[in-house]
Amino acid sequence: TPATAPAWCTNRAELWNAVEKAERRKNSQLAREIELAIPHELPQDAARETVLAFVRENFVSQGMIADVAFHHMDKTNPHAHIMLTTRAVGPAGFGGKVRDWNDRTHAETWRASWADHANRALVNAGYQEEIDHRSYERQGLEKTPGIHLGKSACAMETRGIETERGEQNRLINRLNLEIQISRTELRNSGLTEPARRVADLLNIVLPDNATSYTLRDIIEALP
Repeated sequence: TPATAPAWCTNRAELWNAVEKAERRKNSQLAREIELAIPHELPQDAARETVLAFVRENFVSQGMIADVAFHHMDKTNPHAHIMLTTRAVGPAGFGGKVRDWNDRTHAETWRASWADHANRALVNAGYQEEIDHRSYERQGLEKTPGIHLGKSACAMETRGIETERGEQNRLINRLNLEIQISRTELRNSGLTEPARRVADLLNIVLPDNATSYTLRDIIEALP
């Protein structure tokens, strides 16, 4: 939370109750959600601090309150859900909505910042792999497509309730990240654990010599 925020803002239940009370329209946007795929190479403590440093630099410094939840930190697809308030907060509570925060140009800035934070953490942990924040198209790479969530699953994911389809997409995102940060090695190595889990969830039978690239090509060919 920003330094000037009231003490009650640190209580998750009180915070989001206050967010709802601050809105008068039924269809008001209550929060902005960001999901970060965390490199599984990072130790848990380093991963958490990297995410929190990114949040402080990009959101809290601008007056937003960030509610951060970490998931699957001890598995192969660690990620963080970040719920951001749409109103700046001060000593007296919430002020007006900051429309500038919805500017799409911020998304590119945030992606670049996360790549920078993650890459520095990887180097500190002894890894040379790098995350590239640019889109796969701009990198000249192909991206494995995600699974369509559907209205019900999308609504549940927005409320922070993880669904099977959402988990499939997170695993696919993990596969894309694996390909991105070590694409040369992956061409000559076997399947990574996240790739195997994606194949199992999608009931895909792979040949013994399959790589993550093999799985990507099969998924792209699915109807």
